[in-house]
Amino acid sequence: MEDKYIRTIKAGVTNFLYCGDEFLFLKRNLQKKVDPGKMNGIGGKVEIGENYLDAAIRETEEETGYVVTPKDVQLAGVVILEGGYQEDWVMCFFKIKVPNKNIPLGSHTDDGELIWIPKNSVLDNSYDLVDDINHCFNEIVAGKLFFMTAQVGSDFKIKQTNISEL
Repeated sequence: MEDKYIRTIKAGVTNFLYCGDEFLFLKRNLQKKVDPGKMNGIGGKVEIGENYLDAAIRETEEETGYVVTPKDVQLAGVVILEGGYQEDWVMCFFKIKVPNKNIPLGSHTDDGELIWIPKNSVLDNSYDLVDDINHCFNEIVAGKLFFMTAQVGSDFKIKQTNISEL
């Protein structure tokens, strides 16, 4: 077997919570090891014995306090990030409807600040997004199921993507 097929892979979820035309983002604390100061959706690692949907529901409640059920959750896409980070990532992106913008746990968390952003401003704002969002946010908003593979450089910027939609 060739070395190019031997990679450490992490499984994760990124959730794009929305209410009306606004999406909830986490601006990560500068002290965080991964993506400090960057804006991202809500999420984290899939735990052992857990599936992607259960992880999405758990992470949403842990990080925001919103209690959601599978009927609130829509699979938006499957994303593979190769390179850049210490491990490659296989992630499911979810679009999750919440009933209001009153974040149950408040807007300040151990991971950073939770901020509501109008969908039309996400890609054209002063926030420093994790780079994969720049490549697939329109698909997330439109509700198009997509599959994306991205090669990430040492600067954590995406150098090349391959996106397909169903």
